[in-house]
Amino acid sequence: MEATATADDTDFPVYISDEEEDGLSILGASYNAEEIQIQEAILLSIDSSRAATAAPSSSSSASSPVPPAGPDVAGPSGESTEESPRDRKGKRQLSSEEDDPSESRKRRKRSRFRCAICMEKVQLSEQFLVSHCQHAFCRGCVGRYVAGKVGENAGSIPCPDPECAEGLVEMEPCRGIVPPELLDRWSVTLCESALGNEKYYCPFKDCSALLIKDRDEPVKIRDTECPHCHRMFCARCRVPWHDGIKCKEFRKLGDDEKGEVDLKLKKLANKKKWQRCPSCQMYVSRVDGCLLMQCRCKQYFCYHCAAPMRKDLHYCKNCNH
Repeated sequence: MEATATADDTDFPVYISDEEEDGLSILGASYNAEEIQIQEAILLSIDSSRAATAAPSSSSSASSPVPPAGPDVAGPSGESTEESPRDRKGKRQLSSEEDDPSESRKRRKRSRFRCAICMEKVQLSEQFLVSHCQHAFCRGCVGRYVAGKVGENAGSIPCPDPECAEGLVEMEPCRGIVPPELLDRWSVTLCESALGNEKYYCPFKDCSALLIKDRDEPVKIRDTECPHCHRMFCARCRVPWHDGIKCKEFRKLGDDEKGEVDLKLKKLANKKKWQRCPSCQMYVSRVDGCLLMQCRCKQYFCYHCAAPMRKDLHYCKNCNH
């Protein structure tokens, strides 16, 4: 801006700059000192209004300190007073979130999903995708689901969605959400599932070693030694060795008759040729006489084949004795 005046009566115009145009415009011309002072006051007023919106310059006076350059300016409380950038007319520009808050809400919604198990909304970073079906659940729910299945000795773990027939939860993505000891147990179960009928266990509870059937092993083999505890067991019946009792006879026994003591009694009964009552299963011994026997439970039966008989009939139609 440029303004000049003289104290004498010389005709000299006073100029001001116009921000809307590139050139200069004449405010007015005066030959009177009083009018010149009025024009100067107007120029000073215009100058002060421009200074309020203009950026500070290096030539500012000491009474108007200039804040240091940079994006952050500390306010009186020590907090940052950073403002959004201004346009060419000095107006502060609004950010996209301030301009349209709904866009920010939409972005937050897109970064979350609802787990189909717990029905909670969780971050996408906690999402677990099931293989072969792409069903999505939260990692916490999948971890608990897998732990339950491993506890049931499941080798292949299906998708948690009960209506999904293709999905499969694989082991590798579960590392970090399932404890290592469960992963080890899961690995053993998978191995056993792959062996199928080629595997069995030592029947002794204090051993229970995993055994694999040799493909060259004869089918009719019965007595087998466990390579871990070195005790004998029946490879056909998968039980401790039932010496003196045939496998077919052993399988006819009840679950409460397959104990060690019961098998010893059974072996002794076979040796002494004792017979069992078909009604109460008690062993009886014939001293002499015919084959028609009467048990203490009043049941008549054939001592040779244990078939029930009538007391007035001394001939067994079952075995022709």
